[in-house]
Amino acid sequence: MSEWQIFAAVFAVGAASYAMRTAGFLAADALPQDGLWPRFLRLAPGNLLVAFAAAGILEGGWVSLVGCLGAAAMMSVTKREWAALGTGFALVALASMTRFAPM
Repeated sequence: MSEWQIFAAVFAVGAASYAMRTAGFLAADALPQDGLWPRFLRLAPGNLLVAFAAAGILEGGWVSLVGCLGAAAMMSVTKREWAALGTGFALVALASMTRFAPM
């Protein structure tokens, strides 16, 4: 692939990205500012986070569930992200070690 083709591909991807962002801003501006639809859109990022977390927990099994529950409990108590992350990682590590430990 020549240099100008690489430049054209990068430019095309950048232009498409900019066009999609602009269209999204214009569409958001056309929506009403009050009502059910704007409230739903404000909740969407949290819903996506829960969906990704649920898929990861289902894939990881009970070890992932222990880590997520521990992280959620620590976050509700301390309100500190790093404490919750550390607790979640530590619980996953402990649960993983007990799973592979000889009985």
